Amino acid sequence: MFTRSYQPVPKMEPNSDNADSDMTLTGRPRRRLMSSFFKRNLAAITITGLILVLILLVMAVIAAITIEPFRQVLILRTSLTGSNYLKGQRQCLPTAPRTTLSCGNSTAEAEEMGCTYDPLSACWLHQKCPRDYSDVFATFNDGKPFIYYYDEAATHQMKDYTEVGHNENGYYWTSVREHLVHCLYLLRRGHDVHMRGDRLDSMLADIDHVDHCTNFLANWLRRPDPSLEHIGTQGKTDCFMSCS
Repeated sequence: MFTRSYQPVPKMEPNSDNADSDMTLTGRPRRRLMSSFFKRNLAAITITGLILVLILLVMAVIAAITIEPFRQVLILRTSLTGSNYLKGQRQCLPTAPRTTLSCGNSTAEAEEMGCTYDPLSACWLHQKCPRDYSDVFATFNDGKPFIYYYDEAATHQMKDYTEVGHNENGYYWTSVREHLVHCLYLLRRGHDVHMRGDRLDSMLADIDHVDHCTNFLANWLRRPDPSLEHIGTQGKTDCFMSCS
C-alpha cells in the first residue's frame, strides 16, 4: 500500500509576519477581540443604553403618579420644598378625588344623609363638609340671628334657622345686610378651606357665585355714603411681597 509521509507544520511565532494565518487568529488575545467588537458596535450599544434609561425614567414617573405611596412621598417633598405650606397648613387641592357627600334634593333626603342646615350658605350641608364662619355669621347681628320672613312685605317672620331650613316654600326674604355678610364670610370660608386642602362644597366651587358675591359687595361700596369718605384708614408704603 502506498503511504504518504507528512512533515509537521512548524509552529508560528507570535511576531510572525504571516498575520493572516490560522495560528495568528487563534492566538489573538481575547481583549483584542472584545475591543474590536465594541468599536464595531459602539453606536448600537449607545442607542440601546439610552433607550433602557428612557424606559426606566418612564416607569419611575408612572409609579410616582399611580402608586399611592410614591405619590404621597412626591407630593410631600414638593410641598415642603415649595410654598405650599403656610403656618403649618397645606395649600393645595386634594391629592386624589374624594367621594361626593350629597344632601339629596329634599329636606327629608338631606336629614337621612346626615346633613343639617347651614345658616351661612343657606343650604343643607353634609356634617363632614367644612362650616367655617357659620357661628360668626349666625351671631353677626348683635349676637342674634338675622331675621327671615316668608313674604317680601315682612309680615310673617320665621323664628329661627331651623324653621328657615325646613321652609316648604323654598325661599325667604331678609335684609340686604344679611346678604352682604353672607357673601363676606363665604369668601373667607372658600379661602380657608382651599388653603388647608379641605372639601369645597358646590357653592364655594361655583365661580358664578363668587362673581355674584364680589360684584354685590362692590356695587354696595359704590353707593354714595359720607361715612365711607371719612379719613380713617392708614396704609403702609414699606410693603415688600413675594409670590410663588
